[in-house]
This record gives sequence, C-alpha cells and structure tokens, in this order.
Amino acid sequence: MRSTTSGVAALLVASFALASWTAPRGASAAGAAPPGSPAASASKELLLELDGTGGLLGEWSAAFRRESSPAFAPLDVGAGTIFNDPEDAFVAQEELRLPSSDPSSGRTGFGVEGWVSVETPRRWGGVIGAVEDNGAFEKGWILGYDDSVFTFGISTESNDDGDGQLVYLKCTVPYRVGRWHHVAATYDGQAARLYMDGELQAESADLNGALVTADSARYAIGAYRDSDEFHPHDGRIADLRLYGSPLDASEIQGAAAEGSGRAGAEPWTDAIFEWSILPYLTWPQPNGVSVMAETRLPGLARLMIREVSDTEWETYEAAGERAATIHEFVVRDLKPDTKYFYSVEADAAAGGREQPSLASEVRSFRTAPGSRDAAFTFSVLSDTQTNGDVAKRVADLAFEHRPNFVVHCGDLVDTGSTRSDWTETFFPSMRPLIEHAPLVPVLGNHEQDAKLYYDLMSLPEPERWYSLAYGNAEFFMLDGNRSLDDQSEQLKWLKGVLQDSEATWRFAVIHQPPYTSDSNDYGETSETTSTRGDVNVQNILGALERYGVDLCFSGHVHDYERTFPIKGGKVVPYAEGGIVYVTAAGAGGSLEDFDATNTWFGHKKMRRHHFVHVAIHGDQLELQAMDEDGRLFDVFRLEQRGR
Repeated sequence: MRSTTSGVAALLVASFALASWTAPRGASAAGAAPPGSPAASASKELLLELDGTGGLLGEWSAAFRRESSPAFAPLDVGAGTIFNDPEDAFVAQEELRLPSSDPSSGRTGFGVEGWVSVETPRRWGGVIGAVEDNGAFEKGWILGYDDSVFTFGISTESNDDGDGQLVYLKCTVPYRVGRWHHVAATYDGQAARLYMDGELQAESADLNGALVTADSARYAIGAYRDSDEFHPHDGRIADLRLYGSPLDASEIQGAAAEGSGRAGAEPWTDAIFEWSILPYLTWPQPNGVSVMAETRLPGLARLMIREVSDTEWETYEAAGERAATIHEFVVRDLKPDTKYFYSVEADAAAGGREQPSLASEVRSFRTAPGSRDAAFTFSVLSDTQTNGDVAKRVADLAFEHRPNFVVHCGDLVDTGSTRSDWTETFFPSMRPLIEHAPLVPVLGNHEQDAKLYYDLMSLPEPERWYSLAYGNAEFFMLDGNRSLDDQSEQLKWLKGVLQDSEATWRFAVIHQPPYTSDSNDYGETSETTSTRGDVNVQNILGALERYGVDLCFSGHVHDYERTFPIKGGKVVPYAEGGIVYVTAAGAGGSLEDFDATNTWFGHKKMRRHHFVHVAIHGDQLELQAMDEDGRLFDVFRLEQRGR
C-alpha cells in the first residue's frame, strides 16, 4: 500500500473519522453498564489504544514510537490508520509486561480487539503483540494473520518446554482482502479464544497458567516483529484496544457491533496496481501454451499473441473472465513448432485510487512440434527452494542453451504456503528462462500440497500427476508425496498411461529419488544401512521396467547422481532394459553429501549446484550436466534400444 492522504487533509479526515466511527472509551464507566456495551469494556484496564487520529492512549502509550507520520483512509470506506512499510509500525522502545505475565500478581489473562483490513496477505502478518520465535525458542503472543485467515499465537506455562512453545489458533473463515474485519483475542488463564466479526472462530482449552514471555520481545502494532524478523502490516487498523484483563464473548460482540458500519464499507486500497508475478509459460502443446501472471490487486487481464510473421495481435481473455489477481490463459488454437510473441495487459478492478493499466514486455515462445521427427532440447533442475541467488545463476545458464521447455523435479520453493517464497524468490530467479521456455513441474515435499502451487500452475487434472507428450517423447510427472502402493490411484494411472504410450523416449519425473547414494536422507550411512532411496517411490519401479522407461529424473537430495542402468534390483545394460536414474537437485538448496563408499548402482556423482541439459533427435539422446559456473562435469549418451 502507498498512502495518498497526508498533512492537514489527513488530520481533518482523522478528526471526522474519530467522531463518526469511534465510541468514547475511558478508564472506567459511571454506573452499571449492560454486558457487551461499549461502557462495559471501557470499565476494563485499558493498557493501549490506537485511536481514530493515529494517536495512542492508555498507560503504555508513551513507550511507543512510529518512524513515519500517520496517514488515514477516507471516511466513506471506514477511515483507519494506514500501514505500508516497517516505519509505519508502532514499536515499544522498552520492555512492557502484561500484569498476567507475572504469576505473583494474581492476575490472569488479557484481551485485545479492534478493526483490521489486510491488503497484502502474507504468511507472518502482525496486528499487535510481543513475540520471539527463533527456532525452538517461542515466547510471547501475537494477534496476526497468514495468507488467508486471522491467527492468535500464544505461549503459556502449560505448554512451556523450557524454551516456550507458541500455539496458534486460526479462524475457520478467511478474511476478505481490502475489507474491514473486527478481530479479537482473549486469554483468561484457562483457555485462549479467537473471534472474527463477533463470532468465535477458534479456542484452545489446553492452555493455562501465566504467559511465557521473552525479555528481548518488544510490543509492536502493525507488524510481526522479533529479534531477527520484521514483517510489516499492509492494510489499515482502527480502534485497536489492549486490556490488562480478558474479554468475554458479550464484550467482544458489543465492540464488533459498535463499529459495524465498517463491515459494510466497500473494499479499499491505496496499493498500486502492479505485477506481483510477471507473465510466465507452462504446459507446452503443439497447438498452444498456458500463460500465467499475477497482479497485486484484482484486475481484468488479456493476453496478446501474434505469430512472428504477423503484424496484428490476437486477444485472449483470461479463464473465468472475471476480476482476479491470478490470471490464467489456456491457448489452444496455434500452429505447431511455430514462434510467437506475447504480452499480457491488465486493468485494475479495485477501488481506492486511479490506477494505471499494465502491459508486460513482449516475450516469445515456440509451440511444441507436431511431428515425432522433430529434434528438441529441455532443461532439468530441482530444489530451487529458498536460495534465489543460486537459482538465478542456474536458471540463467540453462537459458543460455535456449531449451524448448523446463522440467522441475519439485521443491520449487521453501514453503509452498508462503506467498513471498513464490513472488520474491522463485519467479524472479527463474526469469527470463520461464518467460520463453514453459515450466513443467512436479510437487516436492516443500510445496506442502499448498493451494498456491495449484493456483500458480496451469496443468492437466488432477495436477498432482499428469503426462506430457512432446515430439517423440512422453514425460510421466508423478507425486512422490502420496502413496504409490499397488492399490493407489496414482500407480493405477501410471500403469495405464505407460501401457498406452507410443513414445520413442519415456521419462519418469518424481521428486523423491528411487535410488540415491546420499549419506543420511534414508539412513545414516556412517552408522547403519541406508534404504538407498525412497521406499514409497520404489513401488513404481516394476511399472517403469515393465513398460520400458528410459530415464527417471528426481530431486530431493541436494546433489547430482547418475546411476548405472538398473533393472530388477541389479545393474544390467541399457539395451537389456536397464533404467538410468538421475538426481538433479542442485538448483538452490543447501548441498548434501554422499556415503563415503560407493554403492552398487552409483556411476557419476557431483556435489555442486547444477542443472541438466538434454537433447533428443530421433533415436539419439545426449545428457549434459553443468554446474552453476557453466562447467561441464557429466556427459551421457543413449541410442534408443527399441521396445
């Protein structure tokens, strides 16, 4: 978000907002007040309040500092203090402790409630709290949100293992981006509860005792902050109040009703309409390709394509033809083996400011060949994970070879449910490679089967597994995270498509390796015997051998390994049905090591970040493996054995 209101105008808006939206709160209420009324919660010990002018009230208020001047949203969309960047957060300059943090105080619990609008979902979003989460050290509490729901994390005596342990409650109903929600969390010493819009969303009766806090933790409003992390809130906050005693359901419902006009306000943002993921390609076909892109705000997008010899652009609407942030174009009316140029244009559909139209730079691709006689190349890489610098070097070197498409053997990101892993690491590191060469991935364990993976890929149903025919080859893309035993749906599917395949070259692609000489992923080789591969994935070996698969590509173990041809659990010549297994997991993840002694199947090993380049022409195949500096360290050739 970027503020558009400042100075005198902001103060005028803030004053009007305060008068219109905020009920007065005091240190106590005169006389009896009905349960759930504003006066009832006003009678509680108010430690801190962020009011409608961006000012702080309460006994803790003097301890907080904000680096930037507050700015405010318009009144007709519910006003509220705007948060965009780290300097917008209010951060305490000293340690503050809730009364209930001290067991000797005889106090139990606390409560917090307020209005929150999230404009950029993120895995670690913070509204208010003081938390330390560094490995096993987990202390404090935080009212926040993740990519889809509000959360309440809290560490108490009952679950303290010495270093504390944060237990997270999560709402069952997702928040709506750009809209106001009333959010509340309360802890009474016996149970923690989380509310959204006056409704109980989650509770835990397993928590009791005093809060477990860290001396190093500092309270922050508008950020998830600890000693080594700072994730700023992007959105608005209004009428946020922290009490030194718990809130009951009626008080929370009363507070939600008090500002209920906000709940009906239109979605609003001061964010700039921009690309969060620039256009990229996936799912290559002779008659087309899929193009994906993401905008930060909902919009209407269109794809422009023209053949290299044409001057006019053809326009394609996104799937669904409605405002969205993720834009998918499935094009299936193009010529085979033909070069095309493309660009994506988009217009904002969200309110809040006049937004620019977007147009990506013109890029190009070539459709898959329609003939089985065509020569082609492809790159294989895996485990890009969280190391964007390495992934960028590897992807750029792969692009220098101009592959027709890119096979990714899984673990595209470090955490599949973390949007920033996709937007800030994976997709930037893969450019310009996947702007010109379509991406053909399989799921890794780090994808966590997260919805984001399926949202950001355009693949055949069920997407968890599928096959791709390209030229005279067919790729069988598998999911090693699910069961592959004899009764599994996936293995039955694999046997069926292998039996029906007429491809000259057949490749299996799966994240976990069926064979590996690694030192400790499948048993500590310095102390015991290793399984030498993933036992679940080994269930597919019979089908691969029966139906003449030539090579199996995998990732997971962060190194390079090529086996001798294997069939029936022993080394046999490729001409007699042996399958070569290639682990190509060197595109970013921290490198792993091998057993100190060779295995019965190990042919070539290398502990370097790398990628693999494969070229196919008729019955000839050549595989080259190159490290991140472009040095060739393995070359392997096959002449098709026939079936």
